[in-house]
Formats: sequence, structure tokens, C-alpha cells
Amino acid sequence: MDLPSILLERTGGHIVTVTVNRPGRLNAVDFDTATQLKRVMSDVAGDATVRAVIVTGAGEKAFVVGADKSETALHGDERRAASFENVCRDTFNLIAGMDKPVVCAINGYTFGLGVQLALACTFRVACSGARFGLPEVNMGFLPSMGATQRLTRLIGEARSMEMILTGKTVEAEEALRIGLVHRIVPFPELPGVAQGLAAELSEKDPLVLKLAMRAIRAAKDMGMAEGLAYEAELAKECGRHESGAESDKSGGENAGRPKAGA
Repeated sequence: MDLPSILLERTGGHIVTVTVNRPGRLNAVDFDTATQLKRVMSDVAGDATVRAVIVTGAGEKAFVVGADKSETALHGDERRAASFENVCRDTFNLIAGMDKPVVCAINGYTFGLGVQLALACTFRVACSGARFGLPEVNMGFLPSMGATQRLTRLIGEARSMEMILTGKTVEAEEALRIGLVHRIVPFPELPGVAQGLAAELSEKDPLVLKLAMRAIRAAKDMGMAEGLAYEAELAKECGRHESGAESDKSGGENAGRPKAGA
């Protein structure tokens, strides 16, 4: 019996790990895998018990090397190609807009679609042997699942032009230097580092994290004055939440005590 292409595992009290599970194909993604990933990530997004997510690939060679060749061979059918791209695009947009942090544990080769999946995540932690590339232009099409937009906002126009137009491969050390990843670690340490970061995040107030993420994400689309006003609005919501929590705590501490004058 074949195992699912996407594995979902609870790896901590409020942490889940989502694994692209096609190691024999270097975790290349076909339509079925993309559909499974969208369904799993939709479920995770709606699960209030999950406060942090880890996304990784199965095996020791690759995170995700792109779309599977068996899938792209079918893309002479424009409807099939559009359906595949739309499922991936919707999934990456869902991840990028999720109200809980997503840690991408990049365990090896990461190309094309794999880079675009990683870009949608909140944090990117890579093993020292990771390699990154967007070779789509060299194959005659665009990296159109978010790369031109998310990569440019992340590492700047000049470096994005270089990566996308040349299709060059970027090694882990350079990826760290240009800001493509947050940190690099030896391969054996990657699962523990990703889990530790997710655990640290999961211990924080989920509403406060959500509001902070919303403010940061909105910054790129707002002018300074508008952004500061939005930040102040979210701070008020955070304050109301904190006041309510303190009231609940106080009420619990005072439960059963006689009222003054009683």
C-alpha cells in the first residue's frame, strides 16, 4: 500500500509537522501531492489547537525539487497545467497568509516549486548542504507561483533578477548572506532546530503573534502613516485581549471569596 504523499504529524503539544513524502522522487510534486498539501494546510489553518507548523521534505537529499516530470509532461493540456498551477498558488497563498507561524525545514535540494513553497513560509531554516534555484526561465516559462513577488520583497530586486533570469544555483551560505534563509545548521541538527523554533513560537500568545504577523505583512502595502495607524489599531485589540485575560485571571483568583460588605 502506498503511503500518502503528504504526512501530517503532531510533533508537540501545539505543533504539527507537514512532510512532503516522495523521497524516491526527491519530493517532486505532482497534481495529487499538490491537492493533498492544499487539503492538509487548509485543515491546519483552521485548527485552533495548532499554534506553529513545520514544513519539510522526506529523506536526506531534497526538500522539494520542483514539479514532477510526470506532471509537467501533461502540461501540453492547458487546462491541466492551469489546474496544477492554481492548486499550488492557492496553497502557497494560504501558507503565506496563515495566522500562525510556519517554519520551513529545508533538508536539501530546493528548486522551482520548492523555492516558492519555502518563500511562503514565515521562517526558513536550511541544512548546510541545501541548494536553491529557480530554473524555470531556462525551461521557457515563468516561476509563477509567487517567486517574482515574494522573492523580490525578501531579497530585493537586483538579487531576484539574478536568481530568476539566470536560473543560477545558490548554495546555503549565500542564501543566508542574501537573506533567503534565516539560518543554516548541520543536517543532523535541522529537525531539532526547527522543532525548537516552533516550540518557542507555540508558547507565545497566539492572538498576539497573529496581530504582529498581520502588522508586519501589511507594511509592504501601506505608506508609513497608514501603517502606523494600522499598528496602533492592532495594539488596541491586543490591549483589549490582555485586559480580558487579566479580568478572567482575577475572577478566577477571587472565585469563592465573599464580597466586601457581605
